[in-house]
Amino acid sequence: MSTRIIFVRHGVTELNDLGVIQGVAETPLTDLGCRQADAAGEALKAYHPVALYSSPYVRAMQTAEIIGKHLGLPVIETTRLREQGLSGWEGQAWKDIAAADPQIAQRRNSEGWWFCPPGGEPRLRVRHRMLAFISEMMERHEDATAIAVTHAGSLYFLVHALIDKVPIGRTHIRTFNGGFSVVEADGERMNLVSLNETAHLQGLRED
Repeated sequence: MSTRIIFVRHGVTELNDLGVIQGVAETPLTDLGCRQADAAGEALKAYHPVALYSSPYVRAMQTAEIIGKHLGLPVIETTRLREQGLSGWEGQAWKDIAAADPQIAQRRNSEGWWFCPPGGEPRLRVRHRMLAFISEMMERHEDATAIAVTHAGSLYFLVHALIDKVPIGRTHIRTFNGGFSVVEADGERMNLVSLNETAHLQGLRED
């Protein structure tokens, strides 16, 4: 028997629109972000989930609460789904960080799992807690589906772990705000079934 976990990236925020790093910043959803969450909630009804989990950050919790209204499920907070902490980089655009410190940019692109942002959370720790979340879901929800609202960075490293790829350079693995990815897991393996499903977001735009 397997467990299905559907990882949803939170809806868009103003900092997403500005193209800056959010990390642990407590930024709320924009109106479009709320509509993305609403569309995701409607689409996820087809999977008949039994539980709904979320990162504790505001943007994720808002997304989860909107989804929960469609699913009739309460939101369970877990820090395992939080975004990678990026310390002094938060609130800045990556291009500006790289221009100011080319050496740190080179290290970020070459050190793979061993890279840790200055003062931030190591990539390996993000990998560990996201995989641990899947293991926990296997124990709690055998032969059932759970929803997990999380963040782009955490999803980025989870996907690399699932496909056994080292995060060297900047790969083309992307997850869109309000999109979701499906993982199936049993006692032997964890499989990435789909990545960045966004059909339910078609037609949504800023007013």
